[in-house]
Parts: sequence; C-alpha cells; structure tokens
Amino acid sequence: MYVDDGAAPLAPTEQRQPTDQAATSLAERMADVALISNAVKAGELVIDPEAGEKLLTTLRGQADSAAAWLERLRGMSRPVPLGTNWVGEAMSGKFERRADGEDVSFVSVLDQYHRTLLQAHSTVDEAMRRYQTTDDDSATALRRIASTEL
Repeated sequence: MYVDDGAAPLAPTEQRQPTDQAATSLAERMADVALISNAVKAGELVIDPEAGEKLLTTLRGQADSAAAWLERLRGMSRPVPLGTNWVGEAMSGKFERRADGEDVSFVSVLDQYHRTLLQAHSTVDEAMRRYQTTDDDSATALRRIASTEL
C-alpha cells in the first residue's frame, strides 16, 4: 500500500540517517513519559493495580533486555582489527564511534531508552500507589458518611 502525504521528499542533504530517526523518536517517547509522569505527580492520572502490574512486568522485561543489549554494545566499543592500512584503520574508528562515542551512537541511544523505561516503570509504580491512596481515602470517606447516617 502506498500513501502519499503530499509532502515533498527531502533533498539528499536533508535525508535523515536511521540513527537520527531513532534518536528523534526516542526523544519524543521520553517527552511522552515526562508528560505522563507530570500527570501522575499532579494527581491527574492513577492506574489500577491489576493493570499496573501487567504494565510493570512488561516495562521491567524491556528494561532488562535493554540492559543486556547495553552491556553487549559496550563490549563492541573498541577498535575493530580490520588491518593496518588506511582504509582498515578508518573503518575501525568509524565502527568504534558508531557503537559508542557519538550523540546518536548505539550505546547512547540504548542508554537513553533504558533510562526512559526505568522512568516509565517508576511512574507506573507511583500511579498505582496513588490509585490505592485514592481508593483508601474514598473508602474512609464513605465509611464516615455511613456512620453519621446511622
């Protein structure tokens, strides 16, 4: 299926690299998590513990996977033995910087992703606590009303 959104294609100098797209998408998700976190802190958002537990399990699994990948990637951030000629040395340096060393390196982006997952986990946990507090406060208020009517 082809969908033309009407936008003109980017000029060759404006083409975004996949790493740039990943960093932009990650930055957008980080902003989303920050908005949700602010809504939780303001008391505008709470999460039912049952649904929250499922979400926490998923977030924890993703965070653990990201941590494992991060560990593997950090092992890649070393010179790659591609030979002692100028092409091998240039490519070796390029691979090392791509793995770790640039703002959009794999390690940098994955580290940000991992931190975002941990922040989301913390936010969901807080939203669940706030749900329980709200529920307990409401039950107390209802008991108080019921006892005054008797």
